[in-house]
Amino acid sequence: MTTPAPMPAPARPRRRLDVLGLIAVIVAALLLLPSLAVFLIGLIPEMNAIWWLGIVLVPLLAIAGSIALVLGVIGVIVAVRRGTRFVLSIIGGVLGILMLVPLALIYLGP
Repeated sequence: MTTPAPMPAPARPRRRLDVLGLIAVIVAALLLLPSLAVFLIGLIPEMNAIWWLGIVLVPLLAIAGSIALVLGVIGVIVAVRRGTRFVLSIIGGVLGILMLVPLALIYLGP
């Protein structure tokens, strides 16, 4: 009598990529890196004239920050409902909040 061949182990299901979180992180990085560069260059005494770029960057930070925050929150909700990972969505939401801090400091004052 021959023994039956063992059944192959079922393939592990692939974890879905957190697309909304990835998009939120990319949107945040696209504006955080230039604004960080402007801030660091502005700290050099000879380069004080670069602060005028803040007039352009602060509204862009607010727009991109709100987009990243909304994408991060939606990404967390979708990932929890699907039962997948949502780390990138949390990172995107936190970066979105950090991008809104300069605008909040301008409007709320010290």
